[in-house]
Amino acid sequence: MSAKKPTKPSKASLNRREALKAQRLAEARRKKTNRIIAVIAGVVALAVLVSVIVWVINRTPDTPPTTDVPTSTSNDQVMPPDGDVQRAWITVPGGTPKAGALIVDIQFDYQCSHCGRIEVMYAPSFDALNERGDIILRNHTRTFMDNMIGNDSSERAAIAAACVNVADRTKYAAYHNILFANQPQGGTGYTDNQLTVEYPTAVGLAGDAYNNFSTCYANRATRQFVQDVEANNIIAKTNASPPNAYLFGGKEANKDDDQGRCSGVPNSEVGACGTPDFYSQGVRFSWADLVDTDFKTMKVDSSNPDALLAFLQQTAQS
Repeated sequence: MSAKKPTKPSKASLNRREALKAQRLAEARRKKTNRIIAVIAGVVALAVLVSVIVWVINRTPDTPPTTDVPTSTSNDQVMPPDGDVQRAWITVPGGTPKAGALIVDIQFDYQCSHCGRIEVMYAPSFDALNERGDIILRNHTRTFMDNMIGNDSSERAAIAAACVNVADRTKYAAYHNILFANQPQGGTGYTDNQLTVEYPTAVGLAGDAYNNFSTCYANRATRQFVQDVEANNIIAKTNASPPNAYLFGGKEANKDDDQGRCSGVPNSEVGACGTPDFYSQGVRFSWADLVDTDFKTMKVDSSNPDALLAFLQQTAQS
């Protein structure tokens, strides 16, 4: 009996085998592609996660922020603790006033160049007399230079200084002084970073006090007080706190010039229209009584508080 020859696969069977083989190869390639995509996606996700973590770490400072502070639209306004209830000045925190202590009023604008020169020279002696209780120093912080220069730097600096008084009144004098020591030139104005980071840090404002200051400044919470101080010092408004007769610090009203450049009414009674302007017990004196026009030759020894006190006493009696 002869062996049976194997049956030759039909053409249809071969086609099915080839199709099945092709299908398996395609499935293998698809799975491989999916695995590659999954790996790439994982790498990308990990990279994104790392980037987010790095961003968060870099964004969360352990020191005060170094970027400009945004302005809030909050309408909550606060009164500086040493602000006058008539809203005309801030009394510089100092020692207990002695019997017969002189009231000294200073009108200034943080962008006024003459103010800056006088403050740098005489602030230490004024502060020393205030700490000793020989004088009661009252700062009338003006902002009219903004309109003259075309910026808002005087107002922002005044708001910041008032916010320091709100946050830690013991740092107010030092902050006031550092503003003048670093007075911007050429109308460039103060940056928010200077006002809210550099200068507060330099005078030692930290912790809760710094946080309170930052919130106060971001909300511009002392703006109304600052604006009222500007408005109340221009007019010859009666002072309810003797011995001074007027809010701006003088016993006598000033006179507007023939053009009425201060009030709009020529020769009318006005307050303090310019800066720097000084009053000792209500008697006015000017920067020209302290230094020569070159701002180098001092008429009163700026390094000697007693010499300044003698000058202020003499002025008050004139």
